[in-house]
Amino acid sequence: MSLSTTKKAVHSATGPAVNLNDRAVRSLADAIYKHLQDEGCQARDIISVSSQLLGLLTEQIREDRPAQ
Repeated sequence: MSLSTTKKAVHSATGPAVNLNDRAVRSLADAIYKHLQDEGCQARDIISVSSQLLGLLTEQIREDRPAQ
């Protein structure tokens, strides 16, 4: 998956729901990982980015939950 394809896939995440199959998910993750490495990110930086992404996702899930 090219970086432009990756950008489109990431951008589409803010629009209509997109269901990625396992292969597409792996390809997207590989592209993001390689891009971060190419930009000079170290392992701790990539872990930090991953942690921030999980935090954002957690917030979104909480916001989307119906009030109980």
